[in-house]
Amino acid sequence: MSDRRSSSIRLWQTELFIIVIVVAILILSGSISAGLNSTLTHMTETNELRNASAFAQRLEPEFPLGANGTRPIRDVIAEYRDVYGGGIWIYDENGELLESAHDNAPLDAVLESARLGALGEERSYVLSDLRTGGWIVAARPLVGRGNAILGIVVTASSADQSASILKSVRDRLWATFWTSLIVAGLLGFAFSEILARRLRALSKAAAAIEAGDFAQRLSTTLVPGEIQDLAVSYNSMASKLGEAFSAIKGSQLQIAAVVQSMAEGVLSLDSQSMVRVANPEAARLLGMHDRDLTDVSIETITDNPDVLDMVHRSLAGERSAQTVQFGRSVVLLHGTPLLDPTGTIDGAVMLLADVTERHRFEDAQRRFVADASHEMRTPIAALKGMLELLIDGAQNDPEVRSDFLGTMQTEVDRLGRLVADLLTLAQLEAGNLELRINPETAVELLGDVAGVMHTLAEQSEVTIAVEAPDTDVRVLADRDRVVQVLLSFTDNALKHSPAGSTIHLRAQQHPDGVLLAVSDEGPGIEPDEISRVFERFYRADSSRSGGGGTGLGLAIAKEIIEAHGSD
Repeated sequence: MSDRRSSSIRLWQTELFIIVIVVAILILSGSISAGLNSTLTHMTETNELRNASAFAQRLEPEFPLGANGTRPIRDVIAEYRDVYGGGIWIYDENGELLESAHDNAPLDAVLESARLGALGEERSYVLSDLRTGGWIVAARPLVGRGNAILGIVVTASSADQSASILKSVRDRLWATFWTSLIVAGLLGFAFSEILARRLRALSKAAAAIEAGDFAQRLSTTLVPGEIQDLAVSYNSMASKLGEAFSAIKGSQLQIAAVVQSMAEGVLSLDSQSMVRVANPEAARLLGMHDRDLTDVSIETITDNPDVLDMVHRSLAGERSAQTVQFGRSVVLLHGTPLLDPTGTIDGAVMLLADVTERHRFEDAQRRFVADASHEMRTPIAALKGMLELLIDGAQNDPEVRSDFLGTMQTEVDRLGRLVADLLTLAQLEAGNLELRINPETAVELLGDVAGVMHTLAEQSEVTIAVEAPDTDVRVLADRDRVVQVLLSFTDNALKHSPAGSTIHLRAQQHPDGVLLAVSDEGPGIEPDEISRVFERFYRADSSRSGGGGTGLGLAIAKEIIEAHGSD
């Protein structure tokens, strides 16, 4: 590759040298040829016109023609042809040819143009065609008394001699041209070879810089002054470039590492909305995690109008922030314009933060506060109403007072359960609930649940059956919390089980753990309610649930199971 490039340099320099010589010779040759042609044309035309003028002056005394007719004209023509040697044509004032003498003649049209040209204001005409077979034609009028035109004299001579002179000069110029061209080519090749040897080292060093090797240095001895200056400048440039490249590369690696590891998505766009930088988090949030987003227009990545509007506003110089929905994800976008040193908008940077969980938590928190307020409002209102009635006089009626106190006790118990459940949920969400994990026998856990619920089951005429294939099946769990979950499930099953039915408590061994299940023979849950049964304060309609619950039991059970790392 290096040798081929050096040959190309030599060829280019040789061609340049030859072109300069060729252009100079062509200009010189053209100038000489044009000057010679102009000089010969002027000389031949002047000479021909002079001959025509002299001949016209000699013939003017013979006009108008006398009794001898055209004989005197023929005598003058013969006299002048012996000296002049060219062709002569004599016309009268009406354009009729009176006499002529010639060996060869130009075209009749040329003679007619000459005759008519002599009748013009200048009273003369001359035209030359300095080519082989060409003619020099001149015409002058025969003027009599009163400046009257009595006739026209037209003379013509061959241009072969002048054409031969021009051809001889041009042949010599062409010979000089080719000789100079060969000499210039040899000299140009020799000079270019000398220069190519000096530039070859520079070419190799430049290739080394292209490959990232900044350690190459050029020799500054035994070289022409200009190339020595170039070598010194190159060595200085290579040194500084090496230092700058190392610093830039280090900075780029640091920036790339930071951008790639950022928890937020980063998109950098140019002024034409083309993505120049995109980290994996940005690709994931945009649903393009398996695609390279660089050098792609933002319009081809997403058609979300909110995103496109924010990009356009950022490119217009506006800072903005907005929450955008991407499928099931909620993303907070921050758009910032990028300005060059002159203050012109050069692009924009988009930061994408996944706030789905925060959004969900805030929404759940709002719903939790609203639901908790609603749940507490009912018993508090009932207690307040009954207290007001008692103060107003109902306390004097023993039967009413006893009924009110019983109801108040029920509502206070309900509030106590609600507060206890809320505290449990708060502990679970905050991670403050301590679990005492120990190996527990599955059949014993189910037996404890069956024992606690036995009395309630008998009152509802429902049977509780424990089904465990192996008494040695064990689980790693907090015994009290797992029993609490199973009691919640069993209590719900008992509320929905008809008399004479059976509630099954099962423990089944699986390859990745143990499945604890509670099933009943009740009417089941409506399909559209299945996804909501673990929501806080959600209860099925009172006709099926029997009322009285806080609506937090299954939500607490879900949190306890997830705290155990199960589902």
